[in-house]
Amino acid sequence: MKNTTIKNKKVIRTLALLSFTILQACGSSSDTTKQPNIPVTPTKDTTPAAFTFTDITNAKAHTSFESNTITISSITEAVAVSVVGGEYKIDDSNYTSNTGTVSNGQKITLRANSANASNEITNVVLTVGGVSDTYSITTALPVLTVDVNVNMKHQTGNSSSFDRSKFITLHASLNDNEWPSAEIRDKFLKDYDVYLGRNNGSLPWFLSQLKGTSVNGQISLAETKKQGQNVKNNYKNRYLQDPVNIKALEERSKNMMQGGQMVMYPLGEQGVACNVNPCNSNEWLSGYEALGEYFSAYLTHYFGEGGESGQPKPKLIEVVNEPFYSAAKHQTTAANISKMHAVVAKKINENHPDVLVGGYTAAWPGLEIDNFDYFRNTWKTFIDNAGKESGFYSVHIYDDFRDNKVQYRSGANMEAILDLIDQYSIIKIGERKPWAISELGFFSPTLSHKQPYTKERDWWNIRSFSSMTLSLMDKPDQVIYSMPFVILKALWAGPNGIDATGNRYGSRLFILEDELDGSLNVQDNGKWIYSDYVLWFDLWSEVKGTRIDTTSNDLDIQVDSYIDGNIAYLIINNLDTTSPAEIALNLVDKNKTPIQSIDVKHLYFDENTKAAVLDKQTLANNISSYTVDTESTAIIKITYANDLAIDQTSRETKYYSDKHLQPITANTDISFTIKDVNVNSHYGEAIIRLGVGRAHSKSLNPVVKINGSEVAVIKDIRGHDLKTRPEFFGVLEIPVSYDLLQENNTITVNFPDTGGNVSSVTMQVFNMTDKAARTPR
Repeated sequence: MKNTTIKNKKVIRTLALLSFTILQACGSSSDTTKQPNIPVTPTKDTTPAAFTFTDITNAKAHTSFESNTITISSITEAVAVSVVGGEYKIDDSNYTSNTGTVSNGQKITLRANSANASNEITNVVLTVGGVSDTYSITTALPVLTVDVNVNMKHQTGNSSSFDRSKFITLHASLNDNEWPSAEIRDKFLKDYDVYLGRNNGSLPWFLSQLKGTSVNGQISLAETKKQGQNVKNNYKNRYLQDPVNIKALEERSKNMMQGGQMVMYPLGEQGVACNVNPCNSNEWLSGYEALGEYFSAYLTHYFGEGGESGQPKPKLIEVVNEPFYSAAKHQTTAANISKMHAVVAKKINENHPDVLVGGYTAAWPGLEIDNFDYFRNTWKTFIDNAGKESGFYSVHIYDDFRDNKVQYRSGANMEAILDLIDQYSIIKIGERKPWAISELGFFSPTLSHKQPYTKERDWWNIRSFSSMTLSLMDKPDQVIYSMPFVILKALWAGPNGIDATGNRYGSRLFILEDELDGSLNVQDNGKWIYSDYVLWFDLWSEVKGTRIDTTSNDLDIQVDSYIDGNIAYLIINNLDTTSPAEIALNLVDKNKTPIQSIDVKHLYFDENTKAAVLDKQTLANNISSYTVDTESTAIIKITYANDLAIDQTSRETKYYSDKHLQPITANTDISFTIKDVNVNSHYGEAIIRLGVGRAHSKSLNPVVKINGSEVAVIKDIRGHDLKTRPEFFGVLEIPVSYDLLQENNTITVNFPDTGGNVSSVTMQVFNMTDKAARTPR
């Protein structure tokens, strides 16, 4: 940033004098007249020689810095001196920011304060006689820090503990027959403390068995009861053979979900005939009411209360799996499918109010597509037609690979998806619904399936499992179920589990040994082994306890922590896609309880072997930092000498504004209202969550005010910058001083350019009984 004036005046002056001398020496030889002495008037020089200030980097924030001293030269008289962005002093005078004068040989020093924030530049421009230079002070990148307040419980709604049955789950059912053995099943579930599960096959299969006895488009209740009794008898026999382990399986299935498939969709509702052979829909049920009767009868007659009475009923019913994207293939529409959800939910709730019924089990939640018309045609349509009847909303969220690049939903995009749906639900029906994320992970149309097995593909899912699970763990009062998508063997994917390309299904807990080298058409020789997915379950196997207050001073570092007696489990996930992160550990315990041991599990990707590695080691008790690899997760187990006292509380509440999908016009305020906020605590914090969807070329740095006071917008988002996606859709997280909050709040958002939408505005408020330790961002 140097700007130097090049001066040639001295050279020109010297040449002029030399020319004059030569002319005198070359006069006529016959002229003997003595020439008079002509005085030479010195030329004024008011342009100094160039000068340079040494820039400062890695500066401490909000600190005064003095520059190196420069000497003014090559001027013959005093010239003007001015400064912008700081102060200067001449020789030993006082510092000033006023314009002055300086003479040849005098010395100048600059002074300025560094920025308050990290990685910000302060520029000071000094100008002397038209020559300028810039003195730059750049503050250091932040020291990545997680603050862990071990004495402060973090309560969201009524939830303040880690519920493994919600988050550490496997896509398998109690009766699943794809385990290599019962011993392997029981050991896996017990050792890694994993819960079951999800079943999308039973509902459509048992319905197909009722076709032959149906009458006038209705199932035969007599046949349904008969089939159901057979199912319960089979379960009873199985239970009596192994009551202890079956009882344990029942406990691990307490959040069990069952769901339907589009093959069950009743064409009779629209009175159309199936247009393909074999039919891919249901052509014999009379309509939605008849389908609802089947769902209700299935729950009534095929299940008991556990043990000898029969398998326990599922807690959740997804009416149909991923229906909208295939609606046309089944000769229907999103609106019709939504109406079907409402009818089925009503029928089930009449007889089974203890079972939650939901949907629409979205496959591709690209809500921002076509200026949010995708949202209007999917989620808005579903909520308009079935929101009131739904007991929960369900969606599948995957990071994916398209157009030769990873397109992330982990982080800001995932947050924006859920916030917009919640926001509209509150506006339309007056409430948000619980969330069931019934599939999550990594998916690619070209890489996930119809490909030979690789450990690297397992890793793509593993990294998404942790980042997405941690986001959902931040909503424990709303998330009732989440499912990392891992099948057992997926033998249904083709004859003996082999598809037409000679490959087996991608996301499996068990693979055959002979698949490790990438072979095709690998036959079942009985040598089933764990895939690398088992490492993820091992990583999370011990976590339990009461949730405590944690924060990170960088949005790319996810952190959560739980206390179980004298043990703290600290979970740190690095969302950065390019580099490892050394993270300072700020463990705050007012009682200073001694630490007995620190053990860590670190799950990361080894570039040399192209495989996941779960590194387990014991650390020094006085460790002050830990490095988490790129897109990796560490779970640090800290054992204290005594039980930790948790006697303070941070109560988190999420509030929603009165609008959604507001178009952005340049330099125009968009106003939102958030009412009925609890601001009665002496201590507290708040975060405005601004959902934004717009082109990548547009600004993500709006002016945001709450109740008339401007708040600083962090120039960062959680996770990937989303530039590999067609356009930006994510949440900007903006910290707000608790003192600015009121019971009823007005938030204004003003962008410098036109285009896109503010999709949602929500606010997290933390009411605290004591002040929490916080490291500045």
